[in-house]
Amino acid sequence: MKSKDDMQQRLGLGLKNMYLSVLDEPLPDDMLALLDELDVDDGDESEPGGSDPA
Repeated sequence: MKSKDDMQQRLGLGLKNMYLSVLDEPLPDDMLALLDELDVDDGDESEPGGSDPA
């Protein structure tokens, strides 16, 4: 009988291998455009009279 730790390790490796291919996929153009819009919006929301807390 396999130990619980061995089963968890095998499951973790299987999930990692399954999702590695997803990480290599490029983002669709509309998603990149949305992210660009969000970056621009973040730059416009500075508080009046205060410094930007970085």
